[in-house]
Amino acid sequence: MTSRPYLKMIQDSVKEDAITFDEITPDFVYRVKSEGKQPATFLMLDTEIGLNNSASSKIAISKSSAFNVLSKAKIKAVPHLFLKQPNSRFNTGDSYLMAGDYFRQFEKHVVIKPDNGSQGEHVYKIADERTLMDKLKYLFSLEKDVALSPYFEAYLEYRIVTLCHEPRLFLAKEKSNSWKHNLVQGAIVKEPDTSVIPLLSEMAAKASKALGLDFCSVDILETNDGLFVIEVNDKVMLDEYIKQVDPYRRKKVQELYRSAILERLRR
Repeated sequence: MTSRPYLKMIQDSVKEDAITFDEITPDFVYRVKSEGKQPATFLMLDTEIGLNNSASSKIAISKSSAFNVLSKAKIKAVPHLFLKQPNSRFNTGDSYLMAGDYFRQFEKHVVIKPDNGSQGEHVYKIADERTLMDKLKYLFSLEKDVALSPYFEAYLEYRIVTLCHEPRLFLAKEKSNSWKHNLVQGAIVKEPDTSVIPLLSEMAAKASKALGLDFCSVDILETNDGLFVIEVNDKVMLDEYIKQVDPYRRKKVQELYRSAILERLRR
């Protein structure tokens, strides 16, 4: 068994189900085995159970590609413009020119980030074009493709975890000492108002189906213009969440992982 608390919680979720975790790489790679009436096995990487297909996961990782899929499915989502790093042999346009045009289109308030996400790292709110170009050049120097989106003022961001397109867990994130809603950067966990749960459920279910993700978390911004999907994460991570909540809610997270592991073994 692992010594990592979050991974241990996941493994403990099925300790009463005759399921074992054979360690291959310490604290990282495991072979999960069911010794029941219908034996089954799968490889688990870190906390990744493997319910999502690789194409859907890669699309979700790309903020711009995920937006394109959601937009095509008529799901309200924050637009993300893809900007290819200039030294790429696949680059077909002037990324700096495109960024400037986009910046002016959205009234000079945008957010710039790596297109493949970074848990809040290298994410910048931009209010002038010179800063935009400086940050764009910096991210390109890290050999990262970039996503550019309009900035929406939002007091709350919701996270909904879905399993087989069914919403199973809801939480709200209230920003604290940053304009970002990342829990690891100080945001505070709140319980969503029950009145918004039906709409969050509908949006999250539609988003997970559109992207073809069987186990994912859908992040939704609450803005003055309504609710918008900001991103969909193919890897479910709730480690910061369980640090802030009571034992009952930690138990709900454990039950969620148990359901996910049993679903994976059925396939």
